[in-house]
Amino acid sequence: MSRFIMLFVFGALLVGASQLALSVGTHSDHLASLRYILQSVVGLIVGVALAIAGLLGLAEGYQRSAIQIGLLLQRKNLDQSLDLAVRSADQLQTQNKRFWQAYRSAGLALVLFMGGLLTISLLLGNSSFFHYIAGLSAGVAILGVISAIWGIGGLHAARQCHKAAASDAALLDAQPDYVEEKPVRPTTTPPRIRWASERRRPSAYSRSSAR
Repeated sequence: MSRFIMLFVFGALLVGASQLALSVGTHSDHLASLRYILQSVVGLIVGVALAIAGLLGLAEGYQRSAIQIGLLLQRKNLDQSLDLAVRSADQLQTQNKRFWQAYRSAGLALVLFMGGLLTISLLLGNSSFFHYIAGLSAGVAILGVISAIWGIGGLHAARQCHKAAASDAALLDAQPDYVEEKPVRPTTTPPRIRWASERRRPSAYSRSSAR
């Protein structure tokens, strides 16, 4: 979990540095060499790839735990003393929604920085190099703070959801399976029916008196 977050953060920083270097090197008054531009483009591509890999790993790890919880809730006996964040399918759905909201916040924070920096570069492309650098620096500072707050908040919330899901999955997996009790059939046997003969058998005394 932590390695995917660090991978995304490293990729986001590489994206920001590469895009800033590319924006500075492509100004008409201060056009850099082709090698410099190619290095910036490669750094931008690698940074985006690392950030996407981090996000995909983060989503895959949480999804695995969430699916496991959904299966365990159906066949495990839940002890009331267990410290579980999720005890039902509805609570699991709520936690999934919270995770994906945080996940989107982290991704959109990077998109905001890249889109904002590109917009500033296009708007100030015809200005002098001094004004271009000043506007670019101000944009990087503002966009960097907003994106950092938004992205770090999203990553923190996603990490909390993943930790809770992993803990619940481990606790539920250790519980015994739920055994459905079968209805107990009555064990009492019905009373026996005794059939009485219509004619009574003559006793030994009656036979002797008849003689």
